Amino acid sequence: MVWGLADRFVDEVIEIYLTREHAERALRAVLADEPEWEGMLEVVPIGPGCRDWGPRGKRRRRPCSRGRKAPFPPADGLP
Repeated sequence: MVWGLADRFVDEVIEIYLTREHAERALRAVLADEPEWEGMLEVVPIGPGCRDWGPRGKRRRRPCSRGRKAPFPPADGLP
């Protein structure tokens, strides 16, 4: 099970955390910056049967790099 930080105003989970402790810590941090959001955000459990929190974007294929050169040099400048 994972935990989500849900926004009641837009009725969706806006961030996902692996533990409840992390989600509650994030909620406290947000409310410290934006105290007027009290009651608008909450920590909610997200079970394995819940499909509403999955990624909504299009799937993208990674380019295959076997036997091909990278399109740009590595960050450290080594060949």
